[in-house]
Amino acid sequence: MRAGNTLLLLFALAVALLFTGGASRSEDGSVLDIFSYAARSQTGDEAAVTFDFSPSGSKWAPGVDEKKVFLAGMSGKGWQLGIGRGGQIYSLRGEFGEAVPPQRKGAPWIDEVWQVVATSEKITAPLHDFQNANPKLWQESLPFLFFIHQSGIYISGHDQDSGKVNGPFYSPCLRKRWNKEVGALELVNWAQQARTPCVWKSGLLVFTAYRSAGKGAIEINQVLHNFGEETLDFLNLPWGGVRKSSLPRTLLSQPDGSSKPVEGVWDWKGIPSSPLQNTGGWISWAGPANDSGTPALALVFGRNADEPRSSVRWGTAGEAQRDYEVVERVCKTKLARGDSLAVRWFLVSGPLDEVCNLANQLEKEAGLQKVARGGDVLQPVWADADGLNTSGKGTLWARFYGLPVPGTVPVFLLKDRRTGQQIITTDPYALARTSPVADPRPNPDGSDNGKTTRDAYHQYADYIDYADLLGFAAREPQGKNSGQLEMPMNLPDKVQIHSSASGLWLPAVRTN
Repeated sequence: MRAGNTLLLLFALAVALLFTGGASRSEDGSVLDIFSYAARSQTGDEAAVTFDFSPSGSKWAPGVDEKKVFLAGMSGKGWQLGIGRGGQIYSLRGEFGEAVPPQRKGAPWIDEVWQVVATSEKITAPLHDFQNANPKLWQESLPFLFFIHQSGIYISGHDQDSGKVNGPFYSPCLRKRWNKEVGALELVNWAQQARTPCVWKSGLLVFTAYRSAGKGAIEINQVLHNFGEETLDFLNLPWGGVRKSSLPRTLLSQPDGSSKPVEGVWDWKGIPSSPLQNTGGWISWAGPANDSGTPALALVFGRNADEPRSSVRWGTAGEAQRDYEVVERVCKTKLARGDSLAVRWFLVSGPLDEVCNLANQLEKEAGLQKVARGGDVLQPVWADADGLNTSGKGTLWARFYGLPVPGTVPVFLLKDRRTGQQIITTDPYALARTSPVADPRPNPDGSDNGKTTRDAYHQYADYIDYADLLGFAAREPQGKNSGQLEMPMNLPDKVQIHSSASGLWLPAVRTN
């Protein structure tokens, strides 16, 4: 067996052990107990984390406000991260200055960031063909686009939600934790369809963990869980890029560990690309000086031998004012309803020669794998006068599955700020309003009915608080201690069970 395949197998086994746990007894934990970390030691380079905002020190485009995107700050040897509300990297500073592009007023920290992007080619390809053939109907077609962004929703779009969206709506962070034991910032976000209103729902949870890997390296672990109806078959793991004025030279790794300069234009007409197997598993960007000590940054994505259609694509954004060198690691693994995919990648900052050497070492620990889950981790939920919580306040009320066990669905806690009412639901759109939109395409469903009108969802609303991910619940009973979600079930007065969640089964509930 090739060494690369052996390491991938070990990675898969490590992830599988994470979910099966190796223990026969279920234990209380958290929905954030989902990550598997690289074997590589931090070598004493622990990261510092803060949830208190302070400016990054970078210069951004006029009209954008860094404070609105900020969720956490993180720093290690030779690097400083700004983590956005959607779990995206919105700022990355090193000796090269700021690596993240200056942004655009219509999409501040929505596009030009490090993030997951997912779509369905079956849905998007026909719409793109229509848009290219009918550029005057581009705006009318936006509610029918299917693009899920980890970061959140564009400001500009179809009527901009009647002018009610006065800033980007970042994908709700349902839970966050600084895990001191492993030195990782752990998050879970409900990733959004990038346009509002949109006729498509997003059924994607993105779990993300940021951790120092030592010597200027940042380890990023992610788990994507698809609870939606549509199969996702075109994934960017990750989508990202750099500020070209800071890092003007692009170097693509080769299978022998060396690298060569590459260039090209990102304009959707002929984007430069390479199969992962024809690379060394990483791409880097360097300062203007042509020497080994010039400041550099590398993305390490690995080489999955069992994923032949995967590739890396790069190029300079066509609009010069964007100051953006784009990169995407393309994955065409199908993520169907109920599937989970574990992904590990690295960012490495430092002098060019050290960055390249470390990237070659880390390549063996980067990659992705579909994972199976066991029910050994339970998520406790408590109740007090204010409602339900997962922070331990009040009386233990119930236990959910902590991980996405086969046959389970995620259960969300929403709050209607107008009434103070909490809602337990499997549908995060339960409080979102809808409006009809006309499809500009003739016969989009292949029938002879002519143009159709569909309901479009408005995820953004001041009154909706996407409060928490309570855990996962099963469609069928799972054991003698399991109980159903049904009223009243000793729920506080401020809590209701939405019809979407009624009748689901939990591992354990309080009955008195």
